[in-house]
Amino acid sequence: EAIMSEIVYTLIEFCSVADVEEQFVFELVEHGILDPALNQDQWLFPSDALNRCLRAERMQHDLKLNLHGVALALELSDRNQQLRQRIDYLEQLVDRLRH
Repeated sequence: EAIMSEIVYTLIEFCSVADVEEQFVFELVEHGILDPALNQDQWLFPSDALNRCLRAERMQHDLKLNLHGVALALELSDRNQQLRQRIDYLEQLVDRLRH
């Protein structure tokens, strides 16, 4: 049985794929927006960090948010998504109990 491993990117690969400057990624890490793994003194970014990076860039550009605002907005968005998932699960559970 093959196990698919998640794609990870080094800093240089991540910046290339996301089309962002290294300094921007440093700032995202500094503000807790991105949380790369550390392997042999090298940052490794999971593939889902790409979406988070691009969302942060859009919020900063389109909404004119500073990185503190971006971090808060992403945290609230993540929490909202978690709550929606819990609601969906509970609704499915209630539906099963009714039938």
